[in-house]
Amino acid sequence: MPRKNLIRSQIHPYHVTTRSNNKEWFTLSMPQMWKICLDGLKRANERHPVKIHAFVLMQNHYHLMLTTPDANVDKFMYELNYHISRTVRIRTKRINHVFGQRYKWSLIETRDYHLNVIRYVYQNPLKKNLAIRCEDYPYSTLFYYVRKIDLGFPLTEPLMGESPLVLDWFNQRVQKALEEQEAMLMKKTVIS
Repeated sequence: MPRKNLIRSQIHPYHVTTRSNNKEWFTLSMPQMWKICLDGLKRANERHPVKIHAFVLMQNHYHLMLTTPDANVDKFMYELNYHISRTVRIRTKRINHVFGQRYKWSLIETRDYHLNVIRYVYQNPLKKNLAIRCEDYPYSTLFYYVRKIDLGFPLTEPLMGESPLVLDWFNQRVQKALEEQEAMLMKKTVIS
């Protein structure tokens, strides 16, 4: 199946996700992977500037929400995934791919969907029972933002509103039907 054509946007944010090869858990520990990912985000952002809204690392994939003022999502993602993959391969002496395929993306065209996607991203650890609240998961930019810990790069509108109210909204469990609808939306190219 051919890749879908990349839609370049300077205005609308993207939701991007990349999964490990064969859905295997990363071979390095989560603290090691988190450090590699943060280094990769910083490095990619220095070379191809973007606005990062959210990043959440799971055991075998990650979610990233970003806006690309220079319409350079492909260059940024290449740099990010190359850094992560190369570093993991060097440290683990792995020969094969770290990521199963190219990153997947959706373009988000409305504020309502922006809010739903960012909640979807932050709630990933809750769905896997890895945290009780979104802001407690240590492999999320939200954890760092709430605690005012420097990530090495700026976050752009990670909450989109008044902190306590938005955090409560992020942590509300979504009804099963709405969760399934959100999951289907993540498969669309453009969410409007």
